[in-house]
Amino acid sequence: MLSRPALAAALCLALATPAMAGTQPWIPAWYASPEPSATDKAFVEDQTLRQIVRVSAGGTSVRVRLSNAYGTTPLHLDDIRLARRDAGSRIDKASDIAVTFNGRTGVTIAPGAYVLSDPLPVSVAPDSDLAVSTYVKARTPLTTVHDIQRGALYVAPGRQTDALDLPTAGVDLGVGRATPWLAEIEVSGSASRGVLFTFGDSITDGYGIDPDAGKTWPAILSTRLHDAKIPLSVVNAGLSGNRLLHHGQWARFGEGGLSRFDRDVLAQPNAQAVLILIGINDLGHAQGPGSWEYVSADDLIDGLAQLAARAHERGLRVYAATLTPFRDTVFKDYYSDEKEERRQAINAWIRKTPAFDGVFDFETVVEDPANPGHLLPAYDLGDHLHPNTAGDAAIANAIPLSAFDWARKLPK
Repeated sequence: MLSRPALAAALCLALATPAMAGTQPWIPAWYASPEPSATDKAFVEDQTLRQIVRVSAGGTSVRVRLSNAYGTTPLHLDDIRLARRDAGSRIDKASDIAVTFNGRTGVTIAPGAYVLSDPLPVSVAPDSDLAVSTYVKARTPLTTVHDIQRGALYVAPGRQTDALDLPTAGVDLGVGRATPWLAEIEVSGSASRGVLFTFGDSITDGYGIDPDAGKTWPAILSTRLHDAKIPLSVVNAGLSGNRLLHHGQWARFGEGGLSRFDRDVLAQPNAQAVLILIGINDLGHAQGPGSWEYVSADDLIDGLAQLAARAHERGLRVYAATLTPFRDTVFKDYYSDEKEERRQAINAWIRKTPAFDGVFDFETVVEDPANPGHLLPAYDLGDHLHPNTAGDAAIANAIPLSAFDWARKLPK
């Protein structure tokens, strides 16, 4: 039987262990906001999926976050491995390691839940690629996905998580270009001291931008910050089709911005700032006054102000970007002159409000000065709504890095 001092020491040790584990400075380096699949007919069975992701922060240790956020049954993943990418689907074999959970390979994720892996001793450079390979044996529905594929997905039959190459790319698993389950990569031992989340819709997520090229505007901003030695990890929390005040018009457009903001930004470790560009789908996807989805300019302004207030409450700096032009977009019933009036009213408020710590005028960057309300042709993806690769580069390069000088003073 332990003496009183020995018993007290044992209790202190037991209580101290998890607390000390929680102090490790984990920095999100890649994120894909989970959203529900657009179909209930897509499955994986006896297949290996290798997902390539580009991390915005380097470090000496990595951990993986997986999601069954929209699953209605437990999700069992039989084998998961992580490695640095060489090229294509080829991995750096020397870095290949099993992803474990409480020391065990394979994991079962409860419906609606997430899991974090054990720390993995893999060093990674900022703005470099990792390969996460997942094997699933049983017939498993693809219920939780991310609709825009910013990296690459390779698929092979059977258990091939440790294969040097997986030859098949661009496979449609029945969910378009969506990728399942992988929600986040975090790093420790990083030169980055905090995270800047970019929060928005498809213009942030990267619709139409070549995948696996690091050419979305958040990715380009990440490179600029690293080149300037500003210690921030830029993490993309965009979600295609997303609206601020309503859930997606279709399931794959996910939960509304006000609903998912806590999960995708405020609850994240070491979040220091957020850059918000959202609202154009609230205008475009709703019909006119009288529609239950209709939101006025004041409604959207109030919603944006709520994002700012909630972020400030958590101590984050909050930046906003003006809504970009969409006149003559090819999407049916998306544009109207009345919607344009609301966009202009929202942008006027964004430019003058003290609610934000900074404002970036994306509208001015990509608008055709000779044709107001339209995207500059050189920056137009072709649908008159989404910027192309050149447009994304112009947006990223127009953001003054001096707005983030405060990050140099963050504690190491």
